[in-house]
Amino acid sequence: MWSFIRIEKLEMDAKSSLEKFEEISKRWMAAREKDIPQEVREALGRQQQLCAALLEDKNRLIGQLQQELKASDERYVKDLQKQASDVDLMIERMEEQMKNLVMCHREELAHIEKVFREEREELLSSNRRAWEQMAHERREKELEYLMQRMKKVEECETLLQKLRMEDEEEYNTIKDKLENDVQTLEQQLQQMKATYQLNQEKLEYNFQVLKKRDEENNATKCQQKRKITRLQDVINNLKMRCAKQEKQSREENQALSDAYQRTMQQYRDVQKKMR
Repeated sequence: MWSFIRIEKLEMDAKSSLEKFEEISKRWMAAREKDIPQEVREALGRQQQLCAALLEDKNRLIGQLQQELKASDERYVKDLQKQASDVDLMIERMEEQMKNLVMCHREELAHIEKVFREEREELLSSNRRAWEQMAHERREKELEYLMQRMKKVEECETLLQKLRMEDEEEYNTIKDKLENDVQTLEQQLQQMKATYQLNQEKLEYNFQVLKKRDEENNATKCQQKRKITRLQDVINNLKMRCAKQEKQSREENQALSDAYQRTMQQYRDVQKKMR
């Protein structure tokens, strides 16, 4: 928008300068036709005033353009500083979030491993106590049966044989039951291992997602840098335009100065002729 306003202002100034220059040229033609020195002097005075007014307009325009250029440079520097600050803040927040997520996942994984170890130790300890208790009870029963058999060995051989068979059946039942319990515990252990493996895969997937997000953020940062580069190119083009306009203004000022010098020289020549 500023460029459109500046171009419009330059076009209006160029149009106004052209009109004033044409008016000065017409007055020169009119001044050459005058023969009375006073009228020539007045015409030269008016021409001098018009040239001075034209030069003042050019100087005023140059001052305005210089002020706008300075303001544009200041706005550009502020925009660059703000964008750099925003990019640094975004990167810092992303890194902090990533660290927090990784830390949380690590703590959660450590907590899961700890709970798994505690449950495993507790389960093994409980099974070991149950096994020892059952073994102790079995030893006590065997000792009791042995004492009974030793006491009744001479009295009831048939009953002893019967008791042996009953003990054997009971032993097989207990053995089968214990084997089934061991198999059940092993299945539970495998299920817990599978759960642990699944949790570990979930954590790995979350880590990959975070890594992908980090790559997307890096791509966004590169895109911002390219945008800054394009803005820099636009500023350079505007500076080149301003330099070109300034050069053109200097050339016009120089041409007007030369015309003024020629006018003054003609005025001196006229004064010499008058003297």
